[in-house]
Amino acid sequence: MSLINLKSKKEPQYFNNISETVKNNSFIDKEETITEKNPINTSSSLLIGEGVNITGTIKAENEVTIQGSVDGDVDCHTVIVSKTGSMKGKLKAEIMKVEGKFEGEMNINDQLHIRTKGSVNGKVFYGSIQIDDGGKLLGEINYRGKNNKQEEFKDWKAL
Repeated sequence: MSLINLKSKKEPQYFNNISETVKNNSFIDKEETITEKNPINTSSSLLIGEGVNITGTIKAENEVTIQGSVDGDVDCHTVIVSKTGSMKGKLKAEIMKVEGKFEGEMNINDQLHIRTKGSVNGKVFYGSIQIDDGGKLLGEINYRGKNNKQEEFKDWKAL
């Protein structure tokens, strides 16, 4: 082999663009792209499993996934109410995805996403909203711009 052929030969780049390939070949929703900008530390996430009932206050720095039921206040970065999940109470978060049921007051600074079987009933403050076909939203609905601070819940207190 000549020296000229060796210089033009390239090393295979198997892993350089793997994240781009995965994104292009998978079903990633818009809100999941948003969470990539603000990565969540999954080691400190909370999962409330199916059949589990919690009454009280939950305060977490990252993600709370509700597959069971919560009756109380939740304050965290991201809340996911799964198909089997339900929440009743007050919620304060950056991002919320609802596939189950929510009833109460919510203050979402960034994005509220109500999926096909999801239902939200109550007083809602949101930064942006996405409702899939079949999703339900009932109650008082208030837009909050990034620079426009709405009043916080005045009666925010633990049960």
